[in-house]
Amino acid sequence: DDELLDVGLTPNRNDCMAAWAMAMETGAILNRSVQLPQCEGISMQKGEPTTLKVASETDKCPLFMGKVINHVTIKESPKWMKELLAAAGVKSINNVVDISNIVMLETGQPMHFYDKDALPSLEITVKDHLNTTYTALDGVTYEIEPEDIMITNQGKPIGIAGIMGGENSKITDNVTTVLFEAACFNGPNIRKSAKRVGLRTDAYGKFEKGLE
Repeated sequence: DDELLDVGLTPNRNDCMAAWAMAMETGAILNRSVQLPQCEGISMQKGEPTTLKVASETDKCPLFMGKVINHVTIKESPKWMKELLAAAGVKSINNVVDISNIVMLETGQPMHFYDKDALPSLEITVKDHLNTTYTALDGVTYEIEPEDIMITNQGKPIGIAGIMGGENSKITDNVTTVLFEAACFNGPNIRKSAKRVGLRTDAYGKFEKGLE
């Protein structure tokens, strides 16, 4: 008995690639006020400062943010969450991944989680100009070329920026501390890298068109 809204977007409407954005667009069309959940500054109201350091050494990543979350329990998502994702065509994985996917569906901002304890240090630097190979979450080893944007820890890759994380820092059922990222990456560059390696992910689809 759900009501589904099927919206076909033209390529230039990246501003409508999220539920909240569509709510604003609908409000504008119907001349009605829109009440979105209040979320600004919420992440700064919880927890204590950590020693996490993030940096970008490429202009292809103008913004990168990270936060450490302790005392995490990886488990199956509640029924309502799985049904909400299924209605949007997204497969439920576990509570942590599902939360990030719901946030992406709501706001349009992709996020990625790392196993904090799998990282040699609490530091992330975004780089390009790397010539190496990298094994992603799908278990496939990819050739990394200089134009590709890479997420690194101590100079070693832990993710292909905007496309897919890596085998060496993936979230497993035993993870108790996670580090999550929210970033902006250069759309055309993400598109070229994804096309070359043959990877199309939900996050890639957002970054390709540019985040609103």
